[in-house]
Amino acid sequence: MKTKPESKRLALTLKAAGLCSLLFAGDLAVADPISEMLDGFKDGGKASLNARARYEYNEVGVNEINGYSIRTRLGYTTGEYEGLKAMVEMEDVSFNNDDDRPGLDVPTTELNQIWISYEGAKLGRQIYVLDDQRFIGHVGWRQNIQTFDALTYSTAPDESSKVNLAYIDAVHRINATSQDLSGIIANGSYKFANGLNLTGFAYLLDFDRPVLASSDTFGFRGNGVIEADEVKYSYMFSYATQVDNSGSVRDFDVGYMAGEFKATFSGVTVGIGAEILEGDGSYGFTTPLATVHKFNGFADQFAGRSLGLGGGLNQGLEDLYLTVGFKAGDIPVTLAYHDFSAENVGGGLGTEINLVAKYKLNDYVTFLTKFADYSTDGSTVVGYGGVDKTVFTFEANLSY
Repeated sequence: MKTKPESKRLALTLKAAGLCSLLFAGDLAVADPISEMLDGFKDGGKASLNARARYEYNEVGVNEINGYSIRTRLGYTTGEYEGLKAMVEMEDVSFNNDDDRPGLDVPTTELNQIWISYEGAKLGRQIYVLDDQRFIGHVGWRQNIQTFDALTYSTAPDESSKVNLAYIDAVHRINATSQDLSGIIANGSYKFANGLNLTGFAYLLDFDRPVLASSDTFGFRGNGVIEADEVKYSYMFSYATQVDNSGSVRDFDVGYMAGEFKATFSGVTVGIGAEILEGDGSYGFTTPLATVHKFNGFADQFAGRSLGLGGGLNQGLEDLYLTVGFKAGDIPVTLAYHDFSAENVGGGLGTEINLVAKYKLNDYVTFLTKFADYSTDGSTVVGYGGVDKTVFTFEANLSY
């Protein structure tokens, strides 16, 4: 039985589908201005299909899970008419066995996106990402992508600067749950030269329920590329401070620091980096709207705490890592090694090895495999990172 909110979503979807079907009608019995507008939407409109079949193996301690799932997204984006554009997209995630599911993926059928845009402004349910997705992301790795009910605005006053503003009303999670919030997003960047792009940001998040702590985060990020002879260097650095706000039931004042340096030569990329999320013993720095899977190892041992669940990373987290990227024939391969420790008390939390390989068959089909092996050091100093975990995935992606 569908719940009342699901019934409303279905009704809205049917209405949107009806509108899209009208865009293909030959002779519309409407007034000329409306007919002209619909013709404008139809001209350049495009249907989209994105499907992913995945096998995922999880071994956590002595427990093993083998999951087979298929994710399908079907959407339609209109052409542009006098600056107006619209999009509607449905998403379905299905499993071979609903009782044998890895990670946070769940079976669901939902209205994934429905928005209308005009001259840089977009209103509705949408995918929204900023910078490297450490603070605002879509968690595209999981089968059910993260979306936002939001009003977003992006503008580029000149070729060197860009401004992103948003008000977020709700976040729709990868496990098919939703959380209401009042989120004010401000992000502005300026490109000084090829060697430096500097971004300043403020993320003011007030969650309606105290599952996650409401917070105000202010910070900056720099990144750039420098080419010298036959070597290309790239770097990134970031700093942020986070405090509780009026919507929080906790008191905290914690910080974030990250830095990364890479060098590419002879087809090989070698990198070194560090990320520090401070903790005060009671609560830690959180990124509740991020693509946390991109950070601190693909085994996701610290993902839930990074979002703020379970009291967050109350003793903090230090992640020192090395990466190597190269091509094995036509297959790009990336290896990474992470060394984790608790920032506040200095105890070791374990190490992790990651491997990612990707093969593009043609313009439509791509194969991807990931492997992650996390080994705990057995420490009981903190309440996270205390169990070994192995993850292996293989997937085929179709995009049209």
